[in-house]
Parts: sequence; C-alpha cells; structure tokens
Amino acid sequence: TAKEFRDKIDEFFSETLPTIGDILPTRINDNFQVLKYAS
Repeated sequence: TAKEFRDKIDEFFSETLPTIGDILPTRINDNFQVLKYAS
C-alpha cells in the first residue's frame, strides 16, 4: 500500500541513511559511462 511505501521510505531516511551515510561519498560518483548508439 501507499502507507507501507511511505513508511519504508521514512525508515530508510531515518535509520538506514544515517548508518551508511559516511561511506556513500566513496561509492557514488559522477563518472557516467557514455554509450554509443548502434548504427
């Protein structure tokens, strides 16, 4: 349900994110792969 979804999102931001927040900068970057279109 929508309420369960909101509860899980809230749980992520209030419980999970503070726990893993210190390692995220080493795991997330802006080095996106550029894909070439098949011709």
